[in-house]
Amino acid sequence: MRAARVTLVSAVVAHVLGWALPAVYNERGWRAFRAALSPLWPYEGVRLEPGILLVLTVASALTNVLFVVLAAVLLLRAARARAVLWAAGGATLLNLHWPLTMGDERRLLEGGYFVWVSSFALLALAAYLQNASRALRSSPRPRG
Repeated sequence: MRAARVTLVSAVVAHVLGWALPAVYNERGWRAFRAALSPLWPYEGVRLEPGILLVLTVASALTNVLFVVLAAVLLLRAARARAVLWAAGGATLLNLHWPLTMGDERRLLEGGYFVWVSSFALLALAAYLQNASRALRSSPRPRG
């Protein structure tokens, strides 16, 4: 259980750092979040064309809300670790669309983006470790 807690704390720290560090175009993560949500919440003249990129962009921004919910669930309800594992893993994969969809501009992604994405992978790992720890505790011990 200790490894799961340390990993969960690491995930939260990485997530916070991802918001504070430059993520793309020398913009901090929180500004990238606002730009990504611009179709729902207008921001500084940012306009995205309708299509799959708009859907991916908004979905990626909304994974930040998912992160908070999943971290809280993992902290409070060990029995839900498997669901958190799948959701955090899916969010990690979704957020990895940026290097692909940005094409040649992917070189403008900065450290904050990679720290942010790794926070989702760390959250999935924390859920895996918590689930494995729970399974070990509930398995019958051999007599000998």
